[in-house]
Amino acid sequence: MDIWLGLLAAPTAVLATQSLDYALIRLACAHGAAWPMHAVSAAAFLFCAFSAWLAYGRWRAERSLGEPMYAARPARGAFFALMAMIVGALCAVVQLAMWFPQWLLPACR
Repeated sequence: MDIWLGLLAAPTAVLATQSLDYALIRLACAHGAAWPMHAVSAAAFLFCAFSAWLAYGRWRAERSLGEPMYAARPARGAFFALMAMIVGALCAVVQLAMWFPQWLLPACR
């Protein structure tokens, strides 16, 4: 499950956050409070970082130290864990980049 969080759930969380932030613009303009948008963005960033951390732990458990590289063993688990770690980390960086303008620009402009 920790691999699928990084591969599928992290990109879905980033896209869902973008949709929710667009939906929360009216609330931010009407009430003058941008904290719901910040809360959604922070939760998505933490989720993406957590999924990358879980995939990193799985990758460390899957890779073998000390075995020769020519030994026949399935490398599929380690490869998927590495890809989940990379995708989860990339999604965390993308989410942080999408969250940054919310700090600088007002919501109603």
